[in-house]
Amino acid sequence: MVLRCLTAALVGLLALGAAPAAPIPSAADASIHQISAGELRAHVAFLASDTLAGRGVGHAGNAAAEQYIADALRSAGVQPAAPGYLQTVEVYQPRLGDGSRLLVTSDERAPLADLTLGTDFYPLPASGDRPVSGRVVLGGHGLSAPGLRHDDYATVDARGAIVLVLDDLPKTVAEQPSLSSDERTELASIDRKLADARAHGAAGLLVVRAFMSDPRAVWPETTSVQSASYRLRGPMQAAPVAVAALSERAAAPIRQALEQRRAVRAQLIPGVTAAPVAMHNVIGMIEGHHTTGELVVVGAHLDHDGTDAAGAIYNGADDNASGTAAVIGIAAAFARAAARGERPKRAVVFALWNGEEKGSLGAEFYVSTPAPAGRVVAVLNLDMIGRREDIPDPDDPRFRGFPRRSAAASANVVHLLGYSRTPDLAATVARANEGVGLTLQQEYDRGAQGLLRRSDHWPFLLHGVPAVFLTTGLHPDYHTPDDDTDRLDFGKLERIAELAGRAAWMAADGDRPRMLPR
Repeated sequence: MVLRCLTAALVGLLALGAAPAAPIPSAADASIHQISAGELRAHVAFLASDTLAGRGVGHAGNAAAEQYIADALRSAGVQPAAPGYLQTVEVYQPRLGDGSRLLVTSDERAPLADLTLGTDFYPLPASGDRPVSGRVVLGGHGLSAPGLRHDDYATVDARGAIVLVLDDLPKTVAEQPSLSSDERTELASIDRKLADARAHGAAGLLVVRAFMSDPRAVWPETTSVQSASYRLRGPMQAAPVAVAALSERAAAPIRQALEQRRAVRAQLIPGVTAAPVAMHNVIGMIEGHHTTGELVVVGAHLDHDGTDAAGAIYNGADDNASGTAAVIGIAAAFARAAARGERPKRAVVFALWNGEEKGSLGAEFYVSTPAPAGRVVAVLNLDMIGRREDIPDPDDPRFRGFPRRSAAASANVVHLLGYSRTPDLAATVARANEGVGLTLQQEYDRGAQGLLRRSDHWPFLLHGVPAVFLTTGLHPDYHTPDDDTDRLDFGKLERIAELAGRAAWMAADGDRPRMLPR
């Protein structure tokens, strides 16, 4: 309780000086208030039906969901913001083929390592699919973060090289008290090490790990839609970097040779194939009454887990047919307001992201594209907004780190995340809630579960775009086949959709929200 009060007070103090968002015009408020529980139920019932088989990426049910949403936006009079509302997102499924090998030699042509797939060496799914060869350089922990007073590449010429880096974070960064657990996780991730290596022109990346998994755990046999993994195709095509993990034992002679300033060369053959898959974000728009070029985005992810190896369907009614239905409803409300001659100052984009369950791929694709993502001033993300938070067993690994909560105690609660990064936008949501009356809690930006980085607002925050996340929280049906339509509270979903619609209008009419320094 103390932490919650202190957090609320901090948000209030940080928001001081920000101009209040403009009031919502009566025609707009009336249009948003028309969002109905019945309308939302109809959308969820279709999206979470067995017919769509869990909307998993790579499955026909996912494509059917895309088309249903596009048709719903069209019927509501929302303009397309991509051809036919569908923004193509090229992804690929990394698969491990034959011939993975790492050959490392010193300047005397003495072999330092000659490894094939095993517990001392294996390629990682983040790897490009092309073999590379070149000089090997030491790259510390492979982290370039000048803002944290740490840059392993400051004195390293990585251009065309294979960089040997240590796993995890350097102690000087890991112990910085200003970093949250989410930030530490992101800084230590393979994707961050890969991004920094790519930015410095590296051709390959070898990550030295104290613990090496069995390669079969890193590359499990894909037996279902649920277990398949995907990555964005664009970065791999534009700047492929071969990536592999290396045990401390195998890395020791390589490190020793480099520390002795001997020239070391390597040939890294990942043996990875990249099977292409096309998926789509579904994007509509209502133009603003000023040609500012700025956008406010209201988004939710349309995909879920599909089916597992036993054929069980993960319908994902709460996760995230609930958020998808709300975005469709809000888009229709803005279209009704526009038909009545009322528009906010900025354009509002309604985005149904694909591939969230595979790593927020659709949202990352959008925000990585210079236009229109560079014009986005605020993002409202809706993910799992149709239930009551229910944490009966804090020892359950899915809930570890959360306090015990009952569904009855959470009847009116909606959680707001992102408040610590963009208090202006959080304050806008709080003002919008004055006309709705939900219990808005701000307590999950920090925590062992890392909820702040577990949905589609996170890529925007990483790119410096103000973004907040509304959710009703976790429950025992989360990521199970029991997440079905009949378990949702549609009255509550209606009120959260109204809250998000009001907040989106206020953000589109108000001052540009700030991002606090990371």
